[in-house]
Amino acid sequence: MLQADLIAVDTHFTELGISDMNGFLYLKNTLISLANLVDFELTIRMLYKEHRTLSEIYTKNKKYFDFAKYLRNKFVGHIHKDLVEKAIEWKPELRMMAPHMKDQKMMLLTNIFILETAINTYVDDNEKHKVFDSETDLVYPPDWERFLNFLEISVRSAIQYLKELCNVLNEAFDHPDPKHLDLELVKKAAETKFEFLKK
Repeated sequence: MLQADLIAVDTHFTELGISDMNGFLYLKNTLISLANLVDFELTIRMLYKEHRTLSEIYTKNKKYFDFAKYLRNKFVGHIHKDLVEKAIEWKPELRMMAPHMKDQKMMLLTNIFILETAINTYVDDNEKHKVFDSETDLVYPPDWERFLNFLEISVRSAIQYLKELCNVLNEAFDHPDPKHLDLELVKKAAETKFEFLKK
């Protein structure tokens, strides 16, 4: 599923970019998928012993994947009160934009300002950015391009990693013959009881 999601967003970004709220929704979905990859990777590390290529692809891009997860957690996962307050401090014009949120352009600009605030908070104890080499202003074209490059590298390396993982898993498992349905599995499926999923 992660691979399919990332291929879809890569296609969208290649064809249309991020120029409106629709593009920003794709961006948010991208950050969710990349963060899910970070969580998923923890569960398959035992494969690295025999499949070094997997480990190499992930390790090479780990700082980008971790950054994407941070942005998902602060910018997408929920409304982070401290992030919003910092965004208003960083971009005081947000106060004047608030009454105009029916305007799609204002919504887009608000998203840009809050995203760049999240980007700028990804710093170490010395206030040095962990990925970029300077503060980010997404309205400044070179900074926007730098962010898009981070996104492209993250998405395409994640796709590469997941393709390699699929190859490894396909070789490891016996696949059932689609012409011979296991009736015991069908019977078991009919007896499935659903319960609320806790953590």
